[in-house]
Amino acid sequence: MRETTSQRCVRLVGALEDLAAEELANLRLRDFATVLSIQKRAAALVDDLVIHGPAVADESLRSRIAGVIARRTEAATWLATEIEVTRTELQSVETKQRRMARVAPVYGGVRPQRKRLFAVG
Repeated sequence: MRETTSQRCVRLVGALEDLAAEELANLRLRDFATVLSIQKRAAALVDDLVIHGPAVADESLRSRIAGVIARRTEAATWLATEIEVTRTELQSVETKQRRMARVAPVYGGVRPQRKRLFAVG
């Protein structure tokens, strides 16, 4: 028995729901390599759904697709927030490093060693 377009779309959306949940969980674990792999797998499903989805007028399927989009949006928002937090922390560290570089000589920071010549004879 051959799979109908509707059955195919239901299967694709189910797989996308699983991948979206897996993506969000791995983002929170900061496993970015796995997230990238998941996104590549999801892209193929989305492409297939874009081709076959318009033929399906099932409102429950459209609702499930909206849920997948909402989870993906949540993941993107979480990631954008984390990127901004990391950027702010990096700027703070750079500011502190510049400040330390200016005051270190005053407090006896690391001074270059003078080279000495030793003659053994």
